[in-house]
Amino acid sequence: MSTGNSNDIDWALLKQYQGILGMQGIADSFQMFLEVLPDYEAELMKLLASKNEAGLRSQAHKIKGSCRSLGFQRLGEVMQFIEKESWQWPEVEAQIAKWPLYYAEDTAIVAEWLAANR
Repeated sequence: MSTGNSNDIDWALLKQYQGILGMQGIADSFQMFLEVLPDYEAELMKLLASKNEAGLRSQAHKIKGSCRSLGFQRLGEVMQFIEKESWQWPEVEAQIAKWPLYYAEDTAIVAEWLAANR
């Protein structure tokens, strides 16, 4: 099983959750994450297109929390940059352009880990 870059996923957090929630609890949370993120992302893109900085920062905060709650460190870092850092619009666009690849890679890694540990 691939675990990607150890900094991309907070494995210690997921293992803590495994002890507290069990694999089914993590799987349920992961499924909810997969269901709500497309709506969160759509709102983020709408705010980006309208150059609504305050709204974009707020939405990034929401996405960051969702990501970090399931150990998605790299995804959370992208959103933390948008939420908290001083940036210019091209920098945000570059960060958001990386998002689909990071999201696909990191969610696939966690899905594989869940499947292997059931």
